[in-house]
Amino acid sequence: MNQEFLEFVSIQLMKNNKTSLYVQLYDNLRELISSGKLSYGYLLPPVRKLAAFLAVNPGTVVNAYKLLERNGYIFSRAGSGSYVAEIPVNGDTEYQPAAEIELESLPPVTVHPGKNCLDFATVMPPPDLLPIDDFKNLLIEVLDRDQGKAFSYQDSQGFEPLRQAISTYLKEQGIKAQANNVQIISGAQQGIDIVAKAVLNYGDYVFTENPTYPGAIAVFRSRGAKIVEINMESDGINIQELETKIRSFRPKLIYVMANIQNPTGYSYSLGKRNRLIGLARRYNALILEDDYISELDVSDAPLAPLKALDRDQRVIYLKSFSKIFMPGLRLAFLLMPPSMVAKVLASKHNSDISTSGLTQRAFDLYLRKGIWQRHIAAIRRIYLERYQTTLAAIEQFLPPGITCHRPRGGLTCWLALPEGVSAQQVVQAAEQQGVLLTPGTAFFPRHAPDRFIRLSFAVVCSEEILQGVKILGEIISQYCLRNMGK
Repeated sequence: MNQEFLEFVSIQLMKNNKTSLYVQLYDNLRELISSGKLSYGYLLPPVRKLAAFLAVNPGTVVNAYKLLERNGYIFSRAGSGSYVAEIPVNGDTEYQPAAEIELESLPPVTVHPGKNCLDFATVMPPPDLLPIDDFKNLLIEVLDRDQGKAFSYQDSQGFEPLRQAISTYLKEQGIKAQANNVQIISGAQQGIDIVAKAVLNYGDYVFTENPTYPGAIAVFRSRGAKIVEINMESDGINIQELETKIRSFRPKLIYVMANIQNPTGYSYSLGKRNRLIGLARRYNALILEDDYISELDVSDAPLAPLKALDRDQRVIYLKSFSKIFMPGLRLAFLLMPPSMVAKVLASKHNSDISTSGLTQRAFDLYLRKGIWQRHIAAIRRIYLERYQTTLAAIEQFLPPGITCHRPRGGLTCWLALPEGVSAQQVVQAAEQQGVLLTPGTAFFPRHAPDRFIRLSFAVVCSEEILQGVKILGEIISQYCLRNMGK
């Protein structure tokens, strides 16, 4: 027996089986990797050699290797070969189908919010919190002032007075910003997309937090990037894991949410912020910082964005106003390193030419007149009450064994269920009782554990929070009792 193929003698491919040969090979190799027989860093045989040993067409091995890489079991290096990836050991993790999973910003639900439905899934502000009157007055002012110009195509980089107002706003947060480096975009999702188009080539590595925003996962996959996830801790990304993997993979881009991360609510410590930027500098990686809700930091000492620590133009700062302003306006911006302005501008122009001129002009006045600051102060007071009510309800109604990190603010809480309790089953049972929740499985790039729930208090009042969390606690308690009886 050739010593090179000792690990593969157990592989049996049935040519008369309905399952394709490459899928059979994929399943066999996946089992060898998951069981530890092929360990992290193991160099797989070259395609032609393994094909000859198994007496199959080389294309069968190629397709099996591609499927393994797509699902995170192996990674490849040009001119070197394919290696076994680091696979987290989790007995509760179920095998994901080989086909690519399309991820949306929120998983679908079968019950639509209504009078008798308690919606803990939505993370957008409810209509009654939107500053309609202020915005209406500003729209009238813009139309009186600019007439038809308000409806013409804007400069693809954005309305210059708005870019100047944003740079002034950023300086108040300790970020050095120039209007020439600001790119106005149509929502955070477009921002991630045009940065990916400007930075990434097919096969480049991207690091993401684990768990993370599903929309970012979908964008990076659409670009053919190889996603390497780094686990989150209560004070930010796992730096030791980051350091180990950044040496091996040399990513082009690291996607993070340093303040009130979605979905966990974790915020990076100052030490981890500095270490992250230092590692990115050492290994020549860019950081895309997604700041979607830092204005709702209700702690005594709000943290400045990661970008405020950027000294060598390493951080691309993405700021969206959807969660705290008017979601349907689709307004956000990027603050870019000067070297990236032209690339991002070209990507933006190819995407949709420019963002709505009327929206940009109105929001420019919104910033300049100080209305934005008053709006933030008002909704922060409202959400502080809901935040405090939610944490108190969790402590009062949820059974022991549930872990809930206390975020610095935001709109959500991240719940870890007791061992053996399925988040998917809890979410389905809650839905049947009119309580909508988001299972945590939607936020993991791969190997999603079925024990997390994201609970949002964006659209529920204090009374509804108490009612909904009490129902959730009763459901979880029932599942805990069932597990004890097994």
